[in-house]
Amino acid sequence: MNRKHRLTSRDLLRFQMADDPQLSPDGSRVLWVRTWMDGEENRYRSQIQITHVATGETHPFSSGNGMDTFPRWSPDGCWIAYLASPAPQISSDAATLPGITPPLAADVANGGAQLLVMPADGGSPRQLTRLAGGVRNPEWSPDGQRIAFNTFVDPLHGLESLGQPIPEDPYQRFNRDVLVIRRLRWQMDSIGHLADYRSHIAVAELNGSGVRLLTNGEFDLGAPGWSPDGRWLATTGNLQAQGELQRKSFIYLVDATAGAPAQLRELFGLEEMRSNDLTWSPDGKTIAVCGHNDPVIGHYGNQMLWLVTVEEGAARCVTADYDRALGDYSRNSDMRRYGGDDGPAWLPDGCTLYALTNEAGAVDLVQIAVKDGAVTKLTSGRHSVVAFSMDRTGMRLVLLIGDDMNPGDLYLFERADQSLRRLTYLNQELLDTLEMTEPIRFSVTSGTVPLDCWMVPPVGHKPGERYPLILYTGGGPGGMRASVFCHEFHLYAAHGYAVVHCNTRGNHGYGQEFSLATRGRWGDLDYQDNMACLGAACERFDFVDPTRLAVAGGSYGGYMAFWIACRHPEFKAAVVDRSLINRTSFAGDIGFLLDRVEFDWRPLWEARETYIERSPITYVAQCRTPTLVVHSAQDHRCPIDQGEQLYLSLKRLGTPTEFVRFPNESHELSRSGRPWHRVFRLDRYLEWFSRWV
Repeated sequence: MNRKHRLTSRDLLRFQMADDPQLSPDGSRVLWVRTWMDGEENRYRSQIQITHVATGETHPFSSGNGMDTFPRWSPDGCWIAYLASPAPQISSDAATLPGITPPLAADVANGGAQLLVMPADGGSPRQLTRLAGGVRNPEWSPDGQRIAFNTFVDPLHGLESLGQPIPEDPYQRFNRDVLVIRRLRWQMDSIGHLADYRSHIAVAELNGSGVRLLTNGEFDLGAPGWSPDGRWLATTGNLQAQGELQRKSFIYLVDATAGAPAQLRELFGLEEMRSNDLTWSPDGKTIAVCGHNDPVIGHYGNQMLWLVTVEEGAARCVTADYDRALGDYSRNSDMRRYGGDDGPAWLPDGCTLYALTNEAGAVDLVQIAVKDGAVTKLTSGRHSVVAFSMDRTGMRLVLLIGDDMNPGDLYLFERADQSLRRLTYLNQELLDTLEMTEPIRFSVTSGTVPLDCWMVPPVGHKPGERYPLILYTGGGPGGMRASVFCHEFHLYAAHGYAVVHCNTRGNHGYGQEFSLATRGRWGDLDYQDNMACLGAACERFDFVDPTRLAVAGGSYGGYMAFWIACRHPEFKAAVVDRSLINRTSFAGDIGFLLDRVEFDWRPLWEARETYIERSPITYVAQCRTPTLVVHSAQDHRCPIDQGEQLYLSLKRLGTPTEFVRFPNESHELSRSGRPWHRVFRLDRYLEWFSRWV
C-alpha cells in the first residue's frame, strides 16, 4: 500500500480534467474531453474520449497531439464533429526584431481551432475548415449534412483562409502588428485583440464541398442553433446602432438557405441573456432561452427561463416565481476547462425542459414544466453538476459532477428511477495517494442574513495546536462559491494553513435580494460578510490561531482582499491577484458594462467622488499589511495597470510589497494559464505567507 503524501504545487501537473459530456443519440456511448498538462512542453493537451455506458470502458477517440475539444454527435450517431487546435508554437522575441515580419495585431485572425469530422466507429479525421478566424460552437443540422459554427471575420474581407500571403510591400508587412481601433469592444480576455473582426455564422458541408459565410456586418453574433426542419438558425446579438454600449441582447433568426449575407429577423430581446442557451422546441414553434429583463441589475439578475414563439416573437417567463439562477454558476474551481452544456434542453414531449440550478453552494439538475413553471430537483448533494447531455428519448442523461474532494467525473442518470451511477474515475489513482482534509461547511449570521461558509482544515492538525488562517475572498460578484475541488485551497491546507471562504451577498444561489445587495456598494455588506465569516471561523475552530491571519483573493476577490487589508492591520499578509484597484482608471473588456450596473451608467466625469470612494487604492496609505501583488500582462479583464498602480503606491509608502508580473497570461492564469506559470504563482503565494504569517 502506497503511503499518502501531502499535496505540492507540482502535483497540479498530475491532475486531469473532464469536460463537455455528449451522450450518443441512442444513449449507448458518451463523448467527453480529457485534458492534462504537459510539463515538458509547458502546455495543455486535450483528447476526446468515448466511454461505453454499459461497461464504463473508455478509449481515446482523437489523437491528443494538440487541443481536441467540443465533440458533437451527428443526429444519426454515425459521425462525430470536433474542434482541433494545433500544438502552440514556442513564442520568440525574434518576431519583434528588425527585418522579421511581425504577426497580425488581431489575435483572432491568426488561426485557431478548426472543424474536423470522423466516423463514429473510427477512421481517419477529415478537416472541413482552414479559416484564419478559427471555429467555435459547432452545431449539426438536423439532416446531418451541414455544420453551423461561429468564426471571426473582417466584414470587409469575409472568410479568410489560413496561410494568407505576407505583403511584399515593406510598409504593409512591417505594420501588420499595428492595431487601429474603431469599436468599443476591441479586446476580450483569454481571446485577445479583436480589431475589426466580428463573430459571425458560417456553414460547412459534410461532403467537404466548402464553407459558406452566412452572416456578415459590423455586429457580433452568438452560437447558432438549428430549427428542427433545418431551415432556420437562431442566434443572439445586438444590431442596434449603439448595440455595443448595451447589455441587451436579441434573438435573431437566419434563413440557412438564403444567399449570403442573409437578412436577420429580430425575434425578441432581453436586458441580460445567456446567449449560448438558445434551444428549439421539438415542434419548432418555440425557442427557450435564459435571461432577465431588468435594465438595471445586469449580472446580479437571476437567469430565468423564457419561452419565445417563433411566429410572433411573443415571450413568456416560465420561472418568474422561482427565485434562483439557472445554469452553472459555481466559480471557485481551478480544475475545470470549459465545463459543457448546462441547459436548458427540451424533452421530446415538448412539455418539459432540463436545466441546472444554483442553490446554497450546490448545482443540481432540475426539470421545468412548460405549463406552470414548476421546478423539480432531480439530483441533490454536496456537489456541483457542471454539465449534462441526454439521449434522443430524454430518459437517459450523462452528468459531469465534481465536489470538494474530486475535480469531476461522469455519471449516468436514469430518469425512470432517478438512479445515478459513476462512469469514470479520472483522478482516482492520484487522489488515493494524497493526504487531504475535507472542507467543513458551516453557517454564520451577518447582520440578520445567514451565510454559507467553508473551512479547509490544515492537513495533519493536532489537538491543542493552532495554525494560521487564510481568508480567501471570492471573485465575481455574481457567481457562487460551491462544493467544487480547488487545488489551491488544498495546497495551502497541506502546508499547514487553514483556509476559509464564504458566499457573501452579491453571489447567486440565495435569491435575487441576496445577489442584488451589493450592487453599487462594493465594500459594504460584502466586506461585512467576509469579516463575519472570519470571526466565526476563529471562534468555532480550535485549530485556528486568530493572531496569524492572511487575506487573499483574485479579481473582485483581490479588490475585497485589499479593501480588508487597508482596514485591518491585524492581518499579517495579503495577496492581491489580478485585481480591480482603481475605479477611476478601470477600462477592461467589460469595464464600461460594470459602470453601467454599479453606477447607473454615470461615467467618471459625472460621479467622480463615487468612483474614488469605491476604489481600494484610495485607502492605500492606511495599509500596513505586507502585500504581494500578482498580475498578468495580457489581462484584458482587469488590465495590468491596476496591479502596477497598487505596487508602486505601496512601494512609495514603504509598505512591504513585491510585484509578480506574468507575461503572456490572461485574467484566467490561475485556472488555465501555462502550467509552470501556475505552479510558480502558487509557490510565490506560499513563500509570501511563510515569510510574514
